[in-house]
Amino acid sequence: MWPVRQREGDPVQRAATHRTAKIRQAIAATLATVAVLGLAGACEAGLGGTDDASGTTGDAGTPGAQQPQPGRFSVLPEPCGSVPVETLRELLPEADEETYAGQPQPTYDTGRRVGCVWHHATANDSRWLDVDFQRIVSYTPNISDDDQAEIDFEARADAAGVSVTSPSTPADPLAPRLLDGIGHVAFINSTLTSDNAQNRRDVQVAFRTANVIVTVNYTVSTTGAGSAPDGALLQQRAQGVAQGLAGGFDG
Repeated sequence: MWPVRQREGDPVQRAATHRTAKIRQAIAATLATVAVLGLAGACEAGLGGTDDASGTTGDAGTPGAQQPQPGRFSVLPEPCGSVPVETLRELLPEADEETYAGQPQPTYDTGRRVGCVWHHATANDSRWLDVDFQRIVSYTPNISDDDQAEIDFEARADAAGVSVTSPSTPADPLAPRLLDGIGHVAFINSTLTSDNAQNRRDVQVAFRTANVIVTVNYTVSTTGAGSAPDGALLQQRAQGVAQGLAGGFDG
C-alpha cells in the first residue's frame, strides 16, 4: 500500500525529516571512521612487509635472514707507528729519521685497510719494509667476519704454495711453510731473483688474528753479481716484525 503523502509544511512531516537527517549524519560519520581505521591498518601491513603468503612479517632479525656476526676487531692500528724504531734501524741500517717515520700507503677506507712502507738505499743495496693491515668484513649471511677472514687467508696461503688444512714440513728450511706462534695462523714465503745487475730477495710473512689479516714484506736488493742476500737472516727479521705486530693485537 502506498504511503499517504502529507501536505507541505505539516508539523509531523517536518519532524520526520529532521530525524532522518540526523540519522544520515550519524551513519556518514561512522562510515568515515571505519574507512580511516581500515586505511591505517593497510598502511601498517604494507610497511611491515611479509616473507610469504602466510603474512609473516619480514624483519631483518628473523632466523631466515641472520646477519653476519661482527668480528673481534672493529678498528686497525696506525701503521707507521706499528713497528718500533729500534727494529727499523736493524732492518734499514744507516737511514735517517725521516725514513724511519715511514710513508702511509694510500687507502680508500682506513677502517678497512691501512699500510706503511719504509725504504732506504745505499751504494751497495736497497731495502724495503712494508706492513699491511686488512680488516675483513663478511657480506654473506650466516658467515661471520672471523670465518670470512679464515677463508680469505687460506686462499692467500694456497696462492703461496702453503696448505693451511694439510700442513707439511718442507725439506728446504727457506721454502714456503706455516709458522707457529704468530697470530691464529701464519705462513712465510721467500723468493730470490738474480741477474748480472742485482740479487734480490723478497720475504713475506702473513698472519691472521680473528678478522684481521696482516702482511709483512721485507726486501733486500744488492747491486752487482755478488752474493745474494742471506735468506735465513731476512726470514728471521721478517718473522720478528710479524711477531711484534701480532703481540699488539693480543694486548
